[in-house]
Amino acid sequence: MVHQVAFKGRSMDGLAGGSSAANTQMNAANADSNAKSAKNARLTTELAYGSIRHYFSLRSLIAQVLDEPYTKLDSLVLSLLVVGAYQLHHTRIPSYAAVNETVAAARKLNKPWARKLVNTVLRRLDGAALQLGDNAADDEEARYDHPAWLIDAIRDDYPDSWESILDANNQRAPQSLRVNCTQQSVEAYQARLEAAGLECAPGMARETLVLASPVSVSRLPGYAEGAVSVQDEGAQLAADLLAAQPGQRVLDACAAPGGKALHLLERCPDIEVLAIDANPGRVAVMQDECRRLGFDPGFVQSGDATQLDWWDGRPFDRILLDAPCSGSGTLRRHPDIKLLKNAADQDAFQAIQRKLLTTVWQTLAPDGILLYCTCSILSDENDSVIDAFVRTHPDAHPVPLDDVSWGMATRYGRQLVPSKGGPDGFYYARLVRRKVRQMADTQ
Repeated sequence: MVHQVAFKGRSMDGLAGGSSAANTQMNAANADSNAKSAKNARLTTELAYGSIRHYFSLRSLIAQVLDEPYTKLDSLVLSLLVVGAYQLHHTRIPSYAAVNETVAAARKLNKPWARKLVNTVLRRLDGAALQLGDNAADDEEARYDHPAWLIDAIRDDYPDSWESILDANNQRAPQSLRVNCTQQSVEAYQARLEAAGLECAPGMARETLVLASPVSVSRLPGYAEGAVSVQDEGAQLAADLLAAQPGQRVLDACAAPGGKALHLLERCPDIEVLAIDANPGRVAVMQDECRRLGFDPGFVQSGDATQLDWWDGRPFDRILLDAPCSGSGTLRRHPDIKLLKNAADQDAFQAIQRKLLTTVWQTLAPDGILLYCTCSILSDENDSVIDAFVRTHPDAHPVPLDDVSWGMATRYGRQLVPSKGGPDGFYYARLVRRKVRQMADTQ
């Protein structure tokens, strides 16, 4: 998997056969049915995600003990060395076991000629107790385990806190739950967790519980029956900000994986929701999730929100636009983003974000509210997009998010950044559609 990500440009979610959350939910029960296979699966996941999370620093350490530049090394062998180095520097696996298993893997990968090299390099790494010392000061990628373009972007946007954000990005994310309050109260479900030996604490949204230690969904009481879902607590804030009321028509324009739309229905079952996504496979996953939570999946449809061929002409009172983005706020869960994305991608993301805003805005009723959100911490995808939109749409009126205390205020919205033990990075901005004449009269 490390080689596929680092050298083939494949995403870890794609290699796992779908979104990481969906993949976990669908396969957890099967994995837990066999203790040995479950343990092996957990180790494989740990080695893959950990090696990618610390790829830049591990590559730097390897380069220090190689007799030739790592760029001349076979890419598969370099990937194998990265996994071996991760075991030596970031796990409790005994050194001899890490070295022996990595050497054995060279043969399994049809690289028997590399066994001596792998053995030599890993023993040098283990015996020399190498550190990212003076050389790393000049190699920020190795020092912070981020690509240079992303370090620069985060430093520009957060001059006072960029290092703490980079550090948080290299940690493991907590596991947050969303209690389905159509079935039981948060307090009742917390008691069920505690009875199952799972420690938790309330989170940012009123349905949120954050586990002290992550577990498979198969260990969550009532999960299969829809009692609870796994969703980052930052993502759960959308329901509060959109504040959909009974009888209102709501559009979730880029709905997959569906957690926000389903949260809205759990909060207010009497709203009319249309959830669309351009990816048929992700639509099918959402429909399955609807059934698990006890909702008819008919409101989930295939549809491209950059076009309007899916719209029946009836306006929406509320629109949730969770726009495609760099995912820079989710690096703890998706460390492969650090290897797969680059600075040039930002222009493409901005273009699709602006296109989506312009298109779905046409479906919003007068005095309706649109909530724009991303899981990015980069201003180019957030305030900059909203700024460009309101400058060209005189009927778009930003609504300050002064009624919340979380995150940090921006010009148009509110920004969460990753923190140790806290939520992922999310941006929210709220716009109301006013008649141009009405706006002129109030000025």
